[in-house]
Amino acid sequence: MRRRDLGKTILLTGLALVVLFIILFPVYYIFLVSIKPSATLATTKLELIPKNVTIEGYKDVLFGLGGEKIDANFTGTLKGEYSISGNTLYVQSGVIEGKVKYGPFTGFTFSVPIKRKLFSVSGKVSEPINIEGEIIITKIEDEKIGFAIIKNVTIYGQGFEGMLKGYIVTRNSGTLKFSLLGKFVNSAFFKYFKNSLILAGLTVILTLLFVIPAAYAFSRMKFFGREHILYFYLMFTQVAGGLGIAGLIALYGMLVKLGLYNKLPALALVYAAGGVPFNTWLLKSYIDSISPDFDEAALVDGASYWQIIRYVLLPMALPGIATVAIFAFIGGWTEFILASLLLTKENQPLSVWIYTLMGSIGRGIDWNYFAAAALLFALPVFIMFMLAQNYIRSGLTIGGLKE
Repeated sequence: MRRRDLGKTILLTGLALVVLFIILFPVYYIFLVSIKPSATLATTKLELIPKNVTIEGYKDVLFGLGGEKIDANFTGTLKGEYSISGNTLYVQSGVIEGKVKYGPFTGFTFSVPIKRKLFSVSGKVSEPINIEGEIIITKIEDEKIGFAIIKNVTIYGQGFEGMLKGYIVTRNSGTLKFSLLGKFVNSAFFKYFKNSLILAGLTVILTLLFVIPAAYAFSRMKFFGREHILYFYLMFTQVAGGLGIAGLIALYGMLVKLGLYNKLPALALVYAAGGVPFNTWLLKSYIDSISPDFDEAALVDGASYWQIIRYVLLPMALPGIATVAIFAFIGGWTEFILASLLLTKENQPLSVWIYTLMGSIGRGIDWNYFAAAALLFALPVFIMFMLAQNYIRSGLTIGGLKE
């Protein structure tokens, strides 16, 4: 019997490991892709243990432009060989050294060579020649400017001023150096990460504000239709969700009419409203398992309903509340359709940005960059589950107090 039980245990353990491998293999493969050089992805050979490992994909996601562009005003100086004829300054060969500042410790400096450029000037030109303008950068490779345009350039100094005739285009020349915080400011990932964090955080706050009082009312109070309202509430939202495109059009029209289009708080309210029925049902089930004797004792002591919720319910129902908060956060963090419809590019979250990276499929998508971005996007949810797994387990199994 012992040998039979041992064999059965080994067989079940092996089967569990096989199932676990199948489930986790896509995640492991994405991780392999994220640490491989992009050039190696063209091969059909599958390497479970990579030979060439690089973190360039993660560096590009966290500190690179990520398909975005830098468009900023700069100040600096113009140096080089130049000549003056009438009201025209002709630069045979020179260098623009500029600085872009977003704050006391953020920004970048750059140096761009120029040749054969004309400036219309008034006054007597003398050094130093100060310069102002707008720089648009769309490609950077290891502190080297891949492509940039400098326009709206003016020069000035003691007793003179002037303006560039035309604009300056630089390809694979010139250098650029970010400050440490400037790398984060210009990172596309952190810009959209901030939007996702705001959206998910507001969703959690609004969900808890609605769900906690509602769950307490359905669990503890007696009123007409209590047995049917929550069922209808839940079923109605599921039926309304099936309306699909019609519902999206109606929601879009309402938000535009109310002036709430492209507003993160408005979208967070929509997310919270969509999750309130299920989360109310979930938290109500947990509160049902908490003995009402605690409520009655607090009422005898003169506590109000809000005091009961704050000082009695919240500490005891913390696992259920944590579970609701986790579900609300995941919903706000991962939702894509409404975010792409109701937000413009500057306010879109990470989920929409990562989808836009797929737009270059067929034109040489950088797969290690995409894989690194996808794993970093999933990391906050994974961390939350790891930190709150005990609360989630007890919240889902309705492990409240027993009489």
